[in-house]
Amino acid sequence: MDIVNQIILSLVPAMIVLFVSFFLIKYQLEATFSRIPSQVNNGPDHRPHVNFQAYERLVLYLERINPGNMVLRMHKSNTKAKLLEADMVKSIREEFEHNLSQQIYVSDDIWKLIRQAKEETIKLIGLASSRCSENSSSLDLSKILLELADAIDEFPHDVAIRYLKQELRSKS
Repeated sequence: MDIVNQIILSLVPAMIVLFVSFFLIKYQLEATFSRIPSQVNNGPDHRPHVNFQAYERLVLYLERINPGNMVLRMHKSNTKAKLLEADMVKSIREEFEHNLSQQIYVSDDIWKLIRQAKEETIKLIGLASSRCSENSSSLDLSKILLELADAIDEFPHDVAIRYLKQELRSKS
């Protein structure tokens, strides 16, 4: 009987420690997992995951290819118009290639508008450049480009940004 009492007296504190540890660990895990948003579809109220960064990056790209912004960002004094034209077109294409993967987060219609904005901007730069002489400066090209851009009622990048905003608002 003495051995049974000793076993019981040693097991009871061990059991108490075990149960307290179990409940503390369980409480800690529940608190940790409750802070992590559920990635599981929880029924009809579940909203699709929206990659806000994709929309931000595409709006940034469209703003960067705006002719007015490009002139401010890329104009260098004492350079030729042809060099500025080449730099602008190169920048537009490189940034577009850098953002190609963002198309998986937007609709096909939005991506088409973004491509169209890119192409129209390149055409506008080419048109402005064609109005420059061989010896024209980058300042001459900048002036012509800004005049042509001002003559356009609604530039394609503005249309694309408006539709990007609408699509994002409908998803969130």
